[in-house]
Amino acid sequence: MSLRIETKQKRCGFYATRHAHPPPNRVNHGKTIETQRRQTGQQPRPTGLVNDIQSSNPPSTGEGPVANVIKKIRHGDPRVRHAALVALSSTLYDSNSLSSAASNAGRESPRNDGGAASANNPTLLQALAERILDSDIPCATAAAGCLSNYVGFYATSVSGMTATSGESEEVNVASEVMVPILIQRVQKSLEAVNSLREKISEIIKTTTTAAAASSAAAKGNKTDPQAGEKLWLSSKEQWELLSLTLQTLAGLIENCPMAVQRMSGGFTSSSTTSTIFTSLLQVLSLSANFLILLEGVNAAAQQLSQKCDEPILDAATNSSRALHSLLDENASLIASIPTTVMPPATPSNIPSINIFSVLEELKKTIVNTNFSSMTRLHASGVVFSLRKVLVVDKEASGSSFDALGEQIKLALQTCASDVVLPMLHSLFDLKFNDTNSINPKELVKRMVDLSKEISAQIQDEQMESQIVKEINQRKEPARMIARRQKKLREEKEKLKQSHQQGHGAMDDDDIATKDVKTGQESAAMVVEQEGDEKKPDQSNAGDLKDELNHVLQSWRDLMGSYKLALEVIANLCSGKEGEEIEEDMFYGDREDDEHMWDSDDEAKLIAAVGTANSQSADMKCTPSELALFSSMASSRLPEQMLSFFSKWLEFLPSIGMDCPALVVDDVNELLSTCSHCLGNAIACDLPTWSCSPMKSTVIVGSDLKVVENGVQLFWWDLLSSFSASWMASDVDHAVKSHISFVMLSMIRHQPQARTLVDSTQLDLIFALLSIEPKENDNSSVQVMSNAIAMLGILCSEPHPSTVDSRVCSALLERLRSATSNENDITTNVIAIHEILNVLMDMYGGDDCHDEIFAKNDVLGHFKRCLPWFKRQVKKVSAGRRNREETETWSETALNASRFIKYKGG
Repeated sequence: MSLRIETKQKRCGFYATRHAHPPPNRVNHGKTIETQRRQTGQQPRPTGLVNDIQSSNPPSTGEGPVANVIKKIRHGDPRVRHAALVALSSTLYDSNSLSSAASNAGRESPRNDGGAASANNPTLLQALAERILDSDIPCATAAAGCLSNYVGFYATSVSGMTATSGESEEVNVASEVMVPILIQRVQKSLEAVNSLREKISEIIKTTTTAAAASSAAAKGNKTDPQAGEKLWLSSKEQWELLSLTLQTLAGLIENCPMAVQRMSGGFTSSSTTSTIFTSLLQVLSLSANFLILLEGVNAAAQQLSQKCDEPILDAATNSSRALHSLLDENASLIASIPTTVMPPATPSNIPSINIFSVLEELKKTIVNTNFSSMTRLHASGVVFSLRKVLVVDKEASGSSFDALGEQIKLALQTCASDVVLPMLHSLFDLKFNDTNSINPKELVKRMVDLSKEISAQIQDEQMESQIVKEINQRKEPARMIARRQKKLREEKEKLKQSHQQGHGAMDDDDIATKDVKTGQESAAMVVEQEGDEKKPDQSNAGDLKDELNHVLQSWRDLMGSYKLALEVIANLCSGKEGEEIEEDMFYGDREDDEHMWDSDDEAKLIAAVGTANSQSADMKCTPSELALFSSMASSRLPEQMLSFFSKWLEFLPSIGMDCPALVVDDVNELLSTCSHCLGNAIACDLPTWSCSPMKSTVIVGSDLKVVENGVQLFWWDLLSSFSASWMASDVDHAVKSHISFVMLSMIRHQPQARTLVDSTQLDLIFALLSIEPKENDNSSVQVMSNAIAMLGILCSEPHPSTVDSRVCSALLERLRSATSNENDITTNVIAIHEILNVLMDMYGGDDCHDEIFAKNDVLGHFKRCLPWFKRQVKKVSAGRRNREETETWSETALNASRFIKYKGG
C-alpha cells in the first residue's frame, strides 16, 4: 500500500503550486462602515476604479445569487469586498471545487443568468478581474488569488479557453478584460515596489551609519520605530499581489490563445506587447535588486525582511515563466523584437528595449544564484526560443545574415554555450548524500515521518474524542466521580506502602501497571482529570502540518526544476516538426458502419501518405546546432544526464520504505521525461558518440565491459540497469518502459549499438516481449511496443535464419494472443499494429528468409487478423481516440492489405 499524505495544497504538474493564499478575513465587529453611512445619509466611499460601482453608469448585474455576489465584491466598503472575495476563494474558487467543476465542464454551460453561481460565469469573472485594480491591496490580492486558481485548476482542464476565436464568453473576458487589467496591475505594483525599495534603502542607510544616527539624535530628529516594519509589510503585500497577478497572466498565456494574440501585436511605442514584455523584464531586474537589498539589512530587521523572500522569488519565477510561455513557438512576436533602440514609449516609465538589452537581462537572471532554479530555467528557455527563430530557423531556410544579424547570432550562441549549458550542467550534478544541497532521500524520509506523526495525532484525537463522548453519555454525577477518584487514590497509596515494606520503592508507572481497576473506570478518571485542566496546546499539530507542507513544496520545486530542465534540453535536441496532415483525410462519416473498410478510405489514405512522404525530408543540423551540440559534448552533458537517469532508476528501491503515492508518481514522471530527453539527444549528431567516454569500463551483471566511445558507454550502462530484480513479474513495469525506450532509441539512431546486441541482450528483449500487458497499464503496453520495435530494427539488417525463426515465432505468438483477447481492444490494436509493421519489414524485401515465412504461415496470419484489426480501428476511430494514433493504425491496415497482395495472397 502506498502511504497517503494529507496536505492542504494540490499538486499541479512541474510548475509552482497554483493555490492562492489570500490574507486572513478581516472581521468587522458591529456595524459596517457602509451601514453607518447609509444611516447617516452619507454616500458610499468610491473604490477608485474606472468602472467603479459608484460611477454614473455602473454595470448591470441583474438579480439572483450571482448578482448578489457581484454586488458584494463591488461594494464601497473594502471590508465587505474583502470578506466576499475571501469567501469566494475558499468556496467557489477553491482548488478542489475548481477541479471538480472542470471535470463536469462538458456537461454544463456557463451561467450568466439568475441561477446558481458557477466559476466560469463571465460576469463574475469580469467583476473579479476588476477587483485586481482595487486600491485596497488585500482585496486585490484575494481577487488575484481567485483568478489564479481559476486559470490554474479550471482553465487548464477545459477546452473552452483554448478557442482561437471570440465565440466563447470566457475567452472574450480573458482576452479583452483580464489581460489589460493584469498588465495594468503589474505596472502599478512595479511602481509601488520600486517606491518602497527606495524608502527601505534610505532606512537601511540611516540605521547602518553611526554618524547619521548621531547627527539625527543631536538635531532631535525622532524616527518612527514602526516605520521600517510598515514598509516591510507593505513590500510583502505588494510582492504577493504582483506574484499572483503574474501567475494568472502566465496561466492565461499558456491556456488561452486569444490572450496570446492580444499580447503579440508587435513592438511599437506604447503597444500592449511592448508594455507587457518590458514589464516582465522589469520584474526580473527589480526582484534581483530587492534580493540584494535584503542582504544588507541589520539583525533587527532580518526577521521582517525574510518574510519578503518567498513572494519576491515567486514573482521572479512567474515573470520568467510568463515570458517563456509568451515567446515559445511565437515566431512572429520574436521576429518583431527591435534590433535597435526603440523610440521612447508612452508612458515614459517604460524603458526602450532591443534584442541585446533583453538578452543581457536574461543572462543576469540565469547566472543569479539568488533566484530559484525554475526562474533561471525559464529564462534559459527564453534564450533558446530566441535562438531558434533568429538563428536556427534562419540558417535552415538558407537565409544569409547581415552584419547586425551576425552580432545577434554571436550573442545568442555565446549565451547558450557559455551561460545556459553550465547552469544546466550544475543542475544535473545530483548527489543524494550531499548535505550542502537539497537531498531527495532526506525529503522523502522527513515527508513519511511527518505524515506518520500527524496520522498518529489524528488517531489519538479521535480516540480521546470517542472516550469523552462515551463518558459524557453516562452522565455520571460529579459527586460519584469524586468518590471513585478518592477510592482509587487510597488504593494506590496502600499499594505503594505495601510495596515499600516488602520490595522497596515503587514509582507511579509501576503502580499504573498494577492498577486493578477496570479500563472503563480508569478512562473515566483520566477524562475527568483532563477536563479540569487546560486544553492541550494545539500548536504542535499545526507546526507539524506547516512543516509537512514546507517539505512537500520543497519536493515539488525540486521535481519541477528537474523536469523543466529536461524539457528544455529535449526541445533543444528535437528536430523541426513537419506540417500536420489534414485530419479529415482519414475520417469519413462517423455514422458509417464500423465494420466497413471501403475503397474511399483507402483512396484518402493513399493520398495522405503520399503527402506525408513528400513532406518528410531528412533534416540536417545547421551550423549553429552543430556548434551547440559540440559544446554539450565537451561539457559532458549527455553523460551527466545518463548518470542522472541511472541514479533516479535506483531511487525508489533505495528508499527502503513504503513511499507516498505522490513521490512514486513524480519519480516515474521524471524518469519518463528523462528517457525522452535522452532519446532526443541520442537522435542528434552529437560528438559524444565518437569521443572518449567518461568511464573506461562498465559492469554488466558479472561481466566487465570495456568502453571505447559514447555509444558503448550508453548501451552498457543501460543494460547494467536491467538487473535480475527488475525483470521480476511483481516489479513495476514503469521502470522497464523507461529503460527499454532509451535502448530502442540507441538501436534506432545509433547503428553501432546494433552490433553490440549478443544472445544475452536478445534474450532480454524476448523477456520484455513476453510481459503480458495489463489493462489500463500504459507502462506494460509501452514495454511490449519497445520490445517489438527493437526486434524489428535488429531484423532489418542481415541476420541468421535461427534468429529470424525465433523472432518470427515470438511475434506470431503475440499476434495470436492479441486477436483472441477481447478485454482491452486498444492494447490489442497497438500490439497488432507494431507486429504487422515488423513482419512486413522482415519479409517485404528480396533478401528475406522466405522459407521461415512459409513454414510459420505468416501470410495466413495476416489474412486472419487483418479483418479483425480493421474493425477494431474503426471502433477506436469512432470513439475519437488520439487522432494521430488512429491515422497510423489506418496506414498499417492499408499497408497490410498491399502486403497480402504482394506476397501472392
